[in-house]
Amino acid sequence: MRLIRGNKILQGLIFAFLAFNLVIRFGTIFRYPPYNGVIAGLFGGVILACLVVIFSPRYLRYLLFIFGSSLFLFGFGSIDIQSRIFELLVTCLAAALFIMNWRAKKGRSESSEIGGQQKGTGGRLNRPLLLLILCYVGLSLFSILLLPVRQILRDFWFFGFPDCFFYLFIGPPYGFYFPVAAVIELALFVVLAVELSSFSSSVEIYSSLFTGIFSGGVFSAFIGLLDFYGVISLAWYRFGETISPGVLHSTFQNRNCFGEFVLTVIPFVMIGFLSKIKGVWWKILLFGCLVICEVALILAGGRAGWVTYPLILFICWLFSYFSKEGRLQVFRFKWRDLLKVTISVPITLMISLLLVFCVLMPLGEQLEDKSGISGISRGSGQTSQYLASRLKTIAELDTGSRDRTWGQGISAGRESPMFGLGYETFFFQAHILDSLSDSYFSKFRSERERIFESPHNVFLSIFVSGGIVGVWLWLLIIGYALMNMIFDIMKNGKLMNIPVLISIISFHMYGMVQSMQYIPMIWLLIFLCLGYAMTIDDAVLPNRLRRLAGVLTTASVALVIIGLFVYLGNFESKDLAEKYGLRIYALGQDQDRFAGFYQPSQRWTYGDYRWSGERGAIYVPENRGQETEGGRPRLVVLEFHCMTPGTEDDPVVVTVSHEGRVLDKIVFKGMGGETQSAQQKAKGKKLRGESIVRRYDIPDVPGKEERLLMKVSRTWIPHNHLGNFDRRELGVGVKIL
Repeated sequence: MRLIRGNKILQGLIFAFLAFNLVIRFGTIFRYPPYNGVIAGLFGGVILACLVVIFSPRYLRYLLFIFGSSLFLFGFGSIDIQSRIFELLVTCLAAALFIMNWRAKKGRSESSEIGGQQKGTGGRLNRPLLLLILCYVGLSLFSILLLPVRQILRDFWFFGFPDCFFYLFIGPPYGFYFPVAAVIELALFVVLAVELSSFSSSVEIYSSLFTGIFSGGVFSAFIGLLDFYGVISLAWYRFGETISPGVLHSTFQNRNCFGEFVLTVIPFVMIGFLSKIKGVWWKILLFGCLVICEVALILAGGRAGWVTYPLILFICWLFSYFSKEGRLQVFRFKWRDLLKVTISVPITLMISLLLVFCVLMPLGEQLEDKSGISGISRGSGQTSQYLASRLKTIAELDTGSRDRTWGQGISAGRESPMFGLGYETFFFQAHILDSLSDSYFSKFRSERERIFESPHNVFLSIFVSGGIVGVWLWLLIIGYALMNMIFDIMKNGKLMNIPVLISIISFHMYGMVQSMQYIPMIWLLIFLCLGYAMTIDDAVLPNRLRRLAGVLTTASVALVIIGLFVYLGNFESKDLAEKYGLRIYALGQDQDRFAGFYQPSQRWTYGDYRWSGERGAIYVPENRGQETEGGRPRLVVLEFHCMTPGTEDDPVVVTVSHEGRVLDKIVFKGMGGETQSAQQKAKGKKLRGESIVRRYDIPDVPGKEERLLMKVSRTWIPHNHLGNFDRRELGVGVKIL
């Protein structure tokens, strides 16, 4: 009875979470004209497909294959529109799976009441693994308490729905909205994995999903080659962004994202080798897929991919030789068998190199000479020089900037080594710590060195987020999942475990030099693998290991509970504020003076102002001035700046009030001088800016928080007037003088 009640509570929480995600994500996605029509059409088809599988579950495998094969389209950061569409797709799929599982469980319950049986979904999850994953999610969720929670709530109140969630999801990594969105994303991925694993036919379902992911990976490599040599152009999909010029990106934001994805999904080729399809042509096709991926990785120029791929290829060939006729052979390492594996890897690599230098490069030159087609390859000569320079750095064991990025991660994590600084807060914390001369981070970073967006190491990212406890939980999750799959292979001979096991290993091998959390789609891949591991019963483990797992799981729950109290005691990072003598733990000490204002942006700086939305509040600090009959006055001097287009014909009115009484009405009629930001200069566009200074004396009531409320008559969106990507609805800029 207690177990049934617990399951109902869990189902209720999942339902509420998915409903919340559907509302906020659909309510905030249509902010990208002229793409709104495309987005509406896409999700109209997605909703229709979800309804079809809800009422006809036999089509679920096809839907998952299509979903998996589309993942290569979403290799962007979480604030980009591609990733926002991706997360909404995940939400729709998770909701459909939840409804299917709920209907199946309800059917079995009704059937059992009349003594019948119901065939359908309802697989048994591996509870220790599920509990460990929930512990990691719980620790990440509790770490939000380290952020400026009160200011976030104030901003949400003034922005209102759906604006507050739109700004939450587009918040840059150096802001404090980004970690909140990242925790929601983490929980969403775990829910999807749990719902997938709850099906009784989950192994077949995961097989279709992983096959689709691999097919999409091969296709992305293939069209990446076409883009590289100018046969087609994918620049429009990347919005012209090419972080690493002259190298292969495919549909991804940069080459590292592409390498992360390909290396994580390549092991799923084993599903093809282990399938019932036989024949030499089938093996040639699979071998050709490996070669296409290898050629694309070579031209992407990622050193981590070059180093990792041969080892992953070796493991794949190893298992393919020792798995015969749908079952795993006993590992008898004869010289003949080892020789096969040893020869297969260099042959695969050699064929790829020959294709690059002897086929693709000359073909690319001919295309450019005869038809004028020119891609991003920059010619065979420059490509050869670039690849040679990358190979030289590997031979010389040159880590490039990785030692500095890792050092930044370690320096940030040292500030709170046990429980971390908060989930995905590295970039946010780095900017604050860098401004403090006594911090570990500031002492480590040289003046000429930039602050990196991530530590470029998956374990260091986890260390900064959750400290030693977070790393411990993650290692337990991965170690337990791998151990469970290995014992399942040994005991039951389940070959489907092999590609998933290799994919988890590949994910973390590449993760040694890259933060895998930064790209949502790639971060999802590891949770899909862990979701598959949840379908394996923990009974495959020996009794001694099961008891040990139980002890470690209990200890993990205790650590998470302790972490909650640690975060509560360090609410809004007050310990760090006290350590460095700060009034509040923030980059700007007047940060909490503004509510309903956007965080300072590194991408769009329209003057040295804090920009408001339609409504906002300015909190007035105590001012020890001359006593008056009404008490001590609080003096605040503000500069208001308006850049709203069309104020000559439609003036902007800013109403300032205090305690329900209107203090001022500021009218902007476009009489100021012209203001031009860096983005505007690049676009050749100007907007007329007007500044007005106001002074307010506010009676002081001891112990009471005083604030000025501000309302702007109309807002403007820079994207619509300047052609940039700033889709915030701006009111006026405000500066405290």
